[in-house]
Amino acid sequence: MLSLKTRKDRCKKCKKERALRLCPLTDKGLCWKCCNAIRVNMKCPESCPYAGKIDSNDTFPTFRSDNNSEYKQINQSYIDIWINKPIADWEGLSPAQLREKDKAALLKELSKYQYPGNFPVAYLMSRLNLDTEQIEAPKSPDDVVSLYLDEIIAFDFDKLNSHTMNRLEHDEIQSRYAKIMKKNPYFKKLKQYSFIHSGLAEDASQAIVFVELNLNQEYTFILRNDDNIWNIRQGIVGNPSLYFKQNETYAIIANHLSENKLEDAYYEISEGLRSYPDSADLYYYRALYWGLVNEKEKAKQDLLNSIALENSFASPYMNLGLLYLIDKDYDKALLWFNELSKMEPDNLDAQNNLAIAHLAKENKDEAMKIWRDLNDKHPAYQPAKQNLELYG
Repeated sequence: MLSLKTRKDRCKKCKKERALRLCPLTDKGLCWKCCNAIRVNMKCPESCPYAGKIDSNDTFPTFRSDNNSEYKQINQSYIDIWINKPIADWEGLSPAQLREKDKAALLKELSKYQYPGNFPVAYLMSRLNLDTEQIEAPKSPDDVVSLYLDEIIAFDFDKLNSHTMNRLEHDEIQSRYAKIMKKNPYFKKLKQYSFIHSGLAEDASQAIVFVELNLNQEYTFILRNDDNIWNIRQGIVGNPSLYFKQNETYAIIANHLSENKLEDAYYEISEGLRSYPDSADLYYYRALYWGLVNEKEKAKQDLLNSIALENSFASPYMNLGLLYLIDKDYDKALLWFNELSKMEPDNLDAQNNLAIAHLAKENKDEAMKIWRDLNDKHPAYQPAKQNLELYG
């Protein structure tokens, strides 16, 4: 079966979903949903890579799938057929019939079988009305993206942050994330979505989920695995290849800023945001641009945006604290230097700036305490030593 993932033709059967593969039975391009409807009967030619494969020692076939949603659907569809299928070793009874006759016997038989990885065992038990202890399976990357997109369709933007890597407990930052997402033109009128492909990095620490929004717009989500919990890290307007190109964009922008080519930098930032609308890096670079053109308030807003999009990105915390320190807004300077110090305990400059903010707010005892601690633990760190001599 020929892959059609790089094309945008519609499925020749349903006429709506994206055609992803050429079916050897129909000689037509099909979406994975229509392909599943055909291959579930196990009559596809063996030459087709998407045909179900079954080993004589196994009960259930394995089906090649390009995303977790496809895998779940094809296996559930097969279960729907299998439960009513006569089994020769069970005196010709189907699983549903054996359930009615002898529940214990059915459970014993099912315990003998080998199931493919991630097989929907809970669905199988449910279809056979078997009361077993339900253990909630960890959500897959596809599941998380589904939850995220469902929140958007329901216009519950305030819930989106819970599906991301962000954990900073700060009301303004959390609401700011929702506001940024609301401005995404591809989310404003989202009605439906379809999965095209998903895959894991070799070390299973990262996943890419490729979808189509409203049957016409490619969109890619990048997720990270944290203690076996998947969280969305970034969204990209386009296909997964753009993920591997963004560092080149960042390098160009950084070079323009370093050479004071400000118009070129602003152009590249604006163009970059078309493909990477929730890139914390791009908002950070735009904040640097605003600083270079003496637009401090705009710089502050984009530093806050950068933090809202990626709470663990340290650079905007430092810059934001410095801007507030310059403006003599010492409470906010303390807030962001303190957050940075908690996030990066080994960041000596963050602790030094925190002490400076305390001193500016006339909390000299606290400032001296921080500098003494820095000097005791890091005697080679000169700013702490110099500040102790100057203010001690």
